[in-house]
Amino acid sequence: MTEQELNVFLDLEWNCAAFTPDIEHISAPLSPKQWARIISRHPELQEFCPFSEFTPDEWITVLEKQPSLAWRCTCWKDFTPAKWQRLLLHQPTLLHYCEIPDHPAVRSGLLASDSYFSADIDTHDFTLCDWFWVVKHNPRLWNHCSCQDQFTKPMWWSILYSFAELLAECPCFEQFSDEDWRRLNLLPKLKSWIRNGEQFRKLIALTRHSFRTHISDEVSQL
Repeated sequence: MTEQELNVFLDLEWNCAAFTPDIEHISAPLSPKQWARIISRHPELQEFCPFSEFTPDEWITVLEKQPSLAWRCTCWKDFTPAKWQRLLLHQPTLLHYCEIPDHPAVRSGLLASDSYFSADIDTHDFTLCDWFWVVKHNPRLWNHCSCQDQFTKPMWWSILYSFAELLAECPCFEQFSDEDWRRLNLLPKLKSWIRNGEQFRKLIALTRHSFRTHISDEVSQL
């Protein structure tokens, strides 16, 4: 057994164990959801996979990691704009399968992917949710966002959780609870900002700060 074969075996065993009933000598079949996760990591097992049972949700799980299996998908017409948004974030080259390429959610998925044709994407009709998706996954486009002042506290928490570099732009620090800050876990996410010992000490102090006053100015000085 090669290392790759061992990894496949261990992966299958782990997934199967989650669905094995307590009754001895009876094996539980894998669900389409479990098969999707397996195939997303081990496409070499595709000949055993019940693709016909996959819903768009299972296909998204597979295609995010294995776009070469797109030819097996038979339910493209059932993909909602939100599902296309999610898929194109990871696999923008699959756009040619999309029957609604002009939908704002679809275009925001492409823009979030930072794909090579992003400069040509029209954003005039983007909703707040479309822009949130873009900024969360492609924060360098923050300055292009036309609804910055509409972002809610949960949206900001989600953005900072993914990209702490936008910390200085957040206008709602006072709305964050101590638990919000704890879960953000900013220190390891901002370590790339550190250039000297003084900046490190300042960042340590910020993580212990009550985050109620003047934090935006303090962060911008790091």
